[in-house]
Amino acid sequence: AIMHTVEFGWRSARRQGGAWCSSTGLFPPLSSFLFSSSYLSSLPSVLPVSRTEPRACEVERLTEQLEEKEKETQQLMSQPQPAREKELVLLRRSVLEKERARAASHVLCRSLADETHQLRRTLAATAHMCQHLAKCLDERRAQGNVGEKCLEEVEHTDGDQAAVEKLQEENRLLKQKVTHVEDLNAKWQRYDASRDEYVRELHVQLRGLQAPQESELMRKEISRLNRQLEEKINDCAEVKQELAAARMARDSALERVQMLEQQLLAYKDDFASERADRERAQSRIQELEEQVTSLLYKASQRQDTQEEGPCRIHTRSRTAKYLESNVLELGAPGGWRPGPGSPQLESPAEDVCPSTAHRGRGDLQCPHCLGYFSDTQGEKFLRHVSECCQ
Repeated sequence: AIMHTVEFGWRSARRQGGAWCSSTGLFPPLSSFLFSSSYLSSLPSVLPVSRTEPRACEVERLTEQLEEKEKETQQLMSQPQPAREKELVLLRRSVLEKERARAASHVLCRSLADETHQLRRTLAATAHMCQHLAKCLDERRAQGNVGEKCLEEVEHTDGDQAAVEKLQEENRLLKQKVTHVEDLNAKWQRYDASRDEYVRELHVQLRGLQAPQESELMRKEISRLNRQLEEKINDCAEVKQELAAARMARDSALERVQMLEQQLLAYKDDFASERADRERAQSRIQELEEQVTSLLYKASQRQDTQEEGPCRIHTRSRTAKYLESNVLELGAPGGWRPGPGSPQLESPAEDVCPSTAHRGRGDLQCPHCLGYFSDTQGEKFLRHVSECCQ
């Protein structure tokens, strides 16, 4: 700031057309004014104490907050917790460290902003002071010309010699002050450079703290996606197995359906043939029933007209045997006829004496179960034949 002030004063003096002084590096009137005790006392110090007090307070406050957070973290770490909660504590610790670094950078940036604002105010005051110095320079130049004339007139007086010595002493003191100011300016430049370097280091540390967290999040995301991929692959394998099992079941079901269709067709043909046979047998049975009914009616008429004796018995036996033979030939299902080993009706020789052969069993015999019925049970015999032959 002082160097800027000196440079601005030099430019102002240059515009005023002053001469350059090689001993002090400034114009003579400006040099005498800048290095005066009144001006040096009016300049602000490089680092005012009032500006460091709020920083110290804020640093103490942040330190207290940091200690409180560290105590809380230690308490959390001392308690027994699962791995997930420990990881959460570690993440909170990293967040606290980042907040600490961010707070430090924020404090530093705010202090830098305050210093920048203070320097701007100092620069404005210095510019105003330089303008005032330019005016004073003109006045001193006019007074210097008058003083030189007076010194020439009283050159040989003792008072003039003392004034010269006093001016030389002031010149020496001003040179010392210039050296001190230049030293302070160099220190300020070094402090400014170190401050910029510290800010850059803080930014690098902040980026370094953010990078591990991002890499950790990326690693967790990759592991999660890998687990999802494995689950999807397992699901696809299970679905493929289920699809293969469903296809095998479908093929076996189709084979079974084809086999059942063939069996159904065979059963249908058998049912149709059996139904046709039953219809033919039923129609034949009805015909036979009609014939039997007519024959019984004729036999009953003949029985009334004939006399009792062997001739009557022989006629009745032949009539019954004729009826039974017709029933055996036509009433049996599927055209069944009694074979040579099957039981037969009585021969004509046996019918000669029916009283001794089957007097108590009757003259009518079922062709299927070989049951006997009497002549008076004609209707019952017909019902029995129709049911037994079915």
